[in-house]
Order: sequence, then structure tokens, then C-alpha cells
Amino acid sequence: MGPLLWLMSTMLKTQAETYAVPTTFIPDEVTFSAFQRLFTQMPEMPRWIANSFMISTTVGVGTVFSSSLVAFGFTRTKARSRNAVFIVLMTTLMIPSQVTLIPLYVLYRNIGWYNTWLPLIMPALLGTAYFIFLFRQFFMTIPIELDEATYMDGGSSWTIYTRVIMPLSGPIITTAFIFSFVASWQDFFTPFLFIQSEKLYPLSVGLQKILGDTSRDYPMLAAGSFIALLPIGIIYFFAQRYFVEGVVLSGIK
Repeated sequence: MGPLLWLMSTMLKTQAETYAVPTTFIPDEVTFSAFQRLFTQMPEMPRWIANSFMISTTVGVGTVFSSSLVAFGFTRTKARSRNAVFIVLMTTLMIPSQVTLIPLYVLYRNIGWYNTWLPLIMPALLGTAYFIFLFRQFFMTIPIELDEATYMDGGSSWTIYTRVIMPLSGPIITTAFIFSFVASWQDFFTPFLFIQSEKLYPLSVGLQKILGDTSRDYPMLAAGSFIALLPIGIIYFFAQRYFVEGVVLSGIK
């Protein structure tokens, strides 16, 4: 809590007080002028915040849908090669992301995705090995007898996925959404690499621009950082019960 409280203390101070010696924790004069300067000097702030929400929400929803669908195939199909394919999938987790950066950059630039949100969103829509693993482990705790009962009632595999498996998977869905949303919200390097236009910046890249343009205005920097932290704190606060259940991986209701 120490750094967070110090951040909140700084954003409520005047610029002069941040340079005072000895420093103070409780501001002598509480002011919100840092937020006013932030949105005045950085008129793109509302756009950056909206961009981050759009990108992160799309990544979260896409990750849940694609990864759960692949995991359903690994746990509910009778393909002989499913275990071998799953091992190959898991080995991709050992490949450092830095190794693929240059090939991905060349690929995205050649197909016209450079300076768009597609490099940030499309990988999540194609499934992520880590989340496929989480969903697979959770789905394995759901009794196979539920599938057999659905087949007897005339249902299909799609019925099992949409009306049996997913309704029982609330905790892991919430966990996967939180993890992917937060990872996308905090990601700086990927959008910095693939996005050039300031209008397309997410908040993480926009904050770096604030740091470069106003490096001595500490209350303003603290205000921008607080805005970036606020959505994550709200999500964890309201979803913590489901988050804990997802970590426990209990699928029986």
C-alpha cells in the first residue's frame, strides 16, 4: 500500500510542495489541479483511455471465447492425437516472446496491419496457450456424465459447450478475462512497437509520452498513473470472489 498511498499523496499536492524539503506525506493544500493540467496539456487523454478500454475488453472477450473453445476440444473430443497436440501447444510457452518480435513485425507490416490495433487484438482471438491450459484443467473437473445426458436429450457438442460447460465455468471465465484484460491494459511494448499514430495509442503508451513531455510535473504524472491503475483496482474489487474460485478450479455446482 505504501507506493499507492504515496502516489495518491503526490497527485493531490502542488508542484512546489513536491520539491519541498523535508518532504511531506499529507499535502498542506489538497488540490486537484494536476488532473486539470493533465487533460489540458494532453487533450488526447480521453481518447487514450477509450482506446485502452476497447482494446483490453476485446482481448479479454476474445481470449475467453477462443481459448475455451480450443480447451473444449482437448477435453471433450475423442481424437487420438489430442494429447500429442496439447504437448506441442504447451511447448510454445517455452518460446521467449522476444524471439518472435522481428518475424511478427515483418509479417504485420507486409499484410498491412502496422499502425492498427489488429496486432494487439488478433492473437487473442486465435487462442492463447496459457489460457487454453487453464480452461482445459477446469473443464476436466466437470463430470463427463453431463455430456452424455445432453446427448441423450438430443443435444450436440455445441449445445454442451454453450449450455453445459460454459455456464458451469463462471470462475475460470472471470479469471481468464481479468488476466487477459490486465495484461493488455498494462502492455506497453507491443503497442509501442506496432502503433505509430498518437490517436491510436492506448493509455500505457500515452503515459510514456506524458513522462517525456512533462517529466518535472510529478503531480501530473501521479494523476495519470492513478487513472491507469483505477480500472484494474475496480475489476479486482468486484470480481475477487470469482477470481479466487477460478484459482481453486472447482467446477462442481
